[in-house]
Amino acid sequence: MKFLPIKSIFKISFLFAFISVACIILACLIIYSSKSPVIIELGMFAGSNWNIANGDSYHTVDKAISIFEAAHPGVKVHYYSGIRKSDYDEWLSEQILSGKTPDVFLIPENRFMMLIKNGILKNLTPMIERDGVVKRWEYFAPSWVSGEFQGKQYALPYQTNYMLMAVNVTLLKKYGLDMPARDWTWNDFYNLSAKAGMYGYTWQNAVYSNGIQLFDETGNRAFFSDSRTVEAVRFMQRIKEHSGDRRFTASDFDAGKVAFMPMSYAQFCTYISYPYKVYKDFSYEWGCLPMPAGISGGNISEVNTLMLGINSRTKKLALSYELLKTLVHDLSVQTDVCRTGQGTSPLRIVSASQLPFNALDSSDKGSKDYIFGLSAEILGRGIAVPKFSLYAQAMASADSEIIRIIEDHQNADTALRLLQQNIQDLLAR
Repeated sequence: MKFLPIKSIFKISFLFAFISVACIILACLIIYSSKSPVIIELGMFAGSNWNIANGDSYHTVDKAISIFEAAHPGVKVHYYSGIRKSDYDEWLSEQILSGKTPDVFLIPENRFMMLIKNGILKNLTPMIERDGVVKRWEYFAPSWVSGEFQGKQYALPYQTNYMLMAVNVTLLKKYGLDMPARDWTWNDFYNLSAKAGMYGYTWQNAVYSNGIQLFDETGNRAFFSDSRTVEAVRFMQRIKEHSGDRRFTASDFDAGKVAFMPMSYAQFCTYISYPYKVYKDFSYEWGCLPMPAGISGGNISEVNTLMLGINSRTKKLALSYELLKTLVHDLSVQTDVCRTGQGTSPLRIVSASQLPFNALDSSDKGSKDYIFGLSAEILGRGIAVPKFSLYAQAMASADSEIIRIIEDHQNADTALRLLQQNIQDLLAR
């Protein structure tokens, strides 16, 4: 019997070993190449959060997804398109009940507290502190605190909107009146609107500009009997007494018959942009201001912020946080929020510039002279809209009663004490 030389045996063994290793590597490559990508589910709705028409509501989100996916090979972001804002709350509730809560999702208005109490929202504070990229001071305070509860951050601001006073500068000039300074007061507003007219100024506008938040962050306490609320209602009674039976409409403002009308930033962008401006055929010069300052307050406006949060039970926490950061902190994404959305960016570095208004039609008459830097001024001292679940119901109840107090010229102090008790009873249910 002949035996192979040792050298030949070694060569054959080496060849088999090489082939085995090559097969293992090839198998791994095949498995790796066929492996499905990691999917991050994003919950969002179509259209504007501010109920303003938006022809391309996915543009900014798609841009953020492209940036995120490029930085994270093998990871894909999925969202369901076509979910309307009016249906989103119900859709999200169904996803939660079926155990399919998106990893990252937009938070419906007045559902923030409920999501926290039910343990749906992840406390982001440890990740924010550990990561060190997202910083509180980078955001306007009213927007940041909209995602905060009891010192913990459960959501981050994606887009924000605020109230301003739109002004028909041409009509003021017609009456020989000057454009007010940005630190104008209730008395300035009263005297000017008595001559040039106003539409749409509400008791809520007056309350906020008098430095009072009507509820605490939990929705357990209301402040309708506070002296600052009483002052605001008395101011509205003063306006009602002077205006008598005159009733202006939004059409009067559009037609150039009224000098002042409060509107949101989102509405203002629509008003002075193509094609709405052409459709309305405005023939006067625009300006805008913060709300007039109350006796005990300042030029303070209501600020409403659209928030994003993370599912507390997500199995892809690190990736979800990275996607969240891309949406709320990436400068190119937040710049796009200003350019294509109806809100503005909650980031100071974006909204403190003239950028939000550079995106508007450059042919509008003179408005940029008045609104440069206005976003930063208003957002810097605004009051955040509360997010507890009974807020809408409580405000609707208060609204009907306060309108009656104003219309009937009731004793504001006495009537608001009674309203305070009724609202507290509602909150205690």
